[in-house]
Amino acid sequence: MQFVNARLILPDEIVRGSVTIRDGCIHKVSKSAGKSSPKKSPTDAIDLKGGFLAPGFVDVHIHGAMGHDAMEATPEAFRAITEFHLRGGTTSLSLTTLTAPHADILRVLDAVQPLHNRSIGGARIIGVHVEGPYISPLRAGAQNPKFVRPPSNSAEWRELLRYGKLITQMTIAPEEKGALALIRALRRNGTIASGGHTDANHEHLIPALKAGLNHATHTFNQMSTITKRGPYRWAGMIEFSLAHDEILCELICDGQHVPPIIMKMLFNAKGRDGVCLVTDASSGAGLPAGTKFALYGMAARTTAHTAELVDGTGLAGSTLTMIRAVKTAVELGGQSLVDAVRMASLNPARQLGREKEFGSIESGKRADLVWFDEKFHVRGVWLDGDVRFLA
Repeated sequence: MQFVNARLILPDEIVRGSVTIRDGCIHKVSKSAGKSSPKKSPTDAIDLKGGFLAPGFVDVHIHGAMGHDAMEATPEAFRAITEFHLRGGTTSLSLTTLTAPHADILRVLDAVQPLHNRSIGGARIIGVHVEGPYISPLRAGAQNPKFVRPPSNSAEWRELLRYGKLITQMTIAPEEKGALALIRALRRNGTIASGGHTDANHEHLIPALKAGLNHATHTFNQMSTITKRGPYRWAGMIEFSLAHDEILCELICDGQHVPPIIMKMLFNAKGRDGVCLVTDASSGAGLPAGTKFALYGMAARTTAHTAELVDGTGLAGSTLTMIRAVKTAVELGGQSLVDAVRMASLNPARQLGREKEFGSIESGKRADLVWFDEKFHVRGVWLDGDVRFLA
């Protein structure tokens, strides 16, 4: 199979060209006009009519969609979530838990385990991001504070780590008792150790970085910032993340969670390799504005552009798709299309240690591809070379 007449979004440039697929992988990338040959049958070449062809997007932080949440721990919920987000250009994703009782988190891990690195109709499920319960009660946000606890019970979190690399990421507050031991264990497990829902200052974060902290969960949201003690100022998680190249910063790029001027500050501080676009989509994604839903006991509703708690005290995940996150990074964040796509594909793939497998249009990688037009409408999505969506 060959894609022709395409604008290929490569890691460093956009070029007119074609892509040849063989056995589910990218076989050849040709930087040419890429017009189909009259000798080829219609099934040999797919004319993208000058549209953009990008690597499939990789979302490491996603809770739900279409009224379904990963905490339901059922194939039906996972199918609805992954099918919705595939239509937004996502080909790989980590289903994300909420702060909950230990048994309920285990139930999600058990349900996802047989589906690890598989698609059940939508995007490939690459694992589980465990967000909480080891977070700060002061920064719980839309996480249910009833279930927040410190990681001081190592027997509890060691039971989670028995699932190995099924757990792609864990969000924790580095200042909580037992956090350093957990961070070290996460890194030994090959899991991303992410600071989030945290009230930490640089005194907590310096040893956390040495222990292996290398990621920031939804940067700027439910995260400590600069404080003053007497005449002196102390850096919080925000400033620490901006200052350290070792930390990849997630961004919920909907223009609501983080205003455009602060988005631009993040892009300027971290550069194109230091930011990872995520949706943090809740079960309200795909539902009409005004629809009510629950985040594990927290009442929420959709709005015209995002989701918020019903009591108006905070945001409640998002209603984003990854194609809209890329669009927002370009139109409101001032990023080039090449860099915005990189933040949605190659950067998360590298953080997962899977950049040789997917994340860019290069020979030998999986043929996970998304075709979209100049208005950022997704026209088609392919997973391992198989068409999964056509508009």
